[in-house]
Amino acid sequence: MSKSVTKAQLFHMGGTPVGMDFPGAENFYYVDNNGSDNNDGSSWDSAKATIQAAITLSNATIDWSTTPDRYNVIYIAPGVYAENLTPAYYCHLVGTGIRGTDTMAEIHPATGSCITGTFLGTHLYNLWLEVNTAVPCLDIGICNNSLIEFCTFTNGAAVAATAVDTDNCTHLTMRYCSVESGQSTGMAYGLYHRGGDEKYAHNCRIHDNVIHCTTAGIWIQDTCTASQYTAWNNLIARPTKGIDDNNGTSYLYNNYITATSDAIEHANSATQCIGNHVINNATGAVEASGTD
Repeated sequence: MSKSVTKAQLFHMGGTPVGMDFPGAENFYYVDNNGSDNNDGSSWDSAKATIQAAITLSNATIDWSTTPDRYNVIYIAPGVYAENLTPAYYCHLVGTGIRGTDTMAEIHPATGSCITGTFLGTHLYNLWLEVNTAVPCLDIGICNNSLIEFCTFTNGAAVAATAVDTDNCTHLTMRYCSVESGQSTGMAYGLYHRGGDEKYAHNCRIHDNVIHCTTAGIWIQDTCTASQYTAWNNLIARPTKGIDDNNGTSYLYNNYITATSDAIEHANSATQCIGNHVINNATGAVEASGTD
């Protein structure tokens, strides 16, 4: 299926056209909530109406013996998509439009998470992800080799929601994203990494995000091995704890954090936290070797 990006070369939050090439991409699908799921999704003129319909088409093309060699692309027109999605595997999900509600592709289910399931080579680009209940925007059991960038996470009601929740992930990159809220109860967590036997947040790269939350910007459970987990250049604003690594295996560099209790709580902060700028309850410093 050939690429047919012609809808005014819509822009993402940074002003860069989304009609870029994706090397190795094989199939291209289009979603517009003014379209129809009876369409084949091969162009804007024959766009699917729902994102899930395009994900179903994309996932059906996967040849698991060759998937690492190619990806599909789903372009999503601005609009509100009240859907609880399952993930697209080895696929770029590209929201078009400019950052802000009503001007970009907004996944906003009535209840529950925006996307629930396993991420395998999943790429989310320029999407607004909003929940109305105290659940994760992305409830990802397993998250491997995936990229989340230029996305906005928020709550549409005064509930303690989470942006990204993982059980087990390796090689996740999250960058240039915003966690924010206009509600009286803000977002509780930015990233929440659960633990247990054989549970990891291994080789993740978390950088250049702005996280406004109330409990923790990044939280890592004590039984979650975050080996080579690296977070840098993040701005985390006014949670109880900015980064709370209960396992003590992450590396934290040059983050700017203001917290009401501990900007960084880390079992090995003296050797794995370098040059973080922190304010703990209005007392601040540039910490060369951790904060505890």
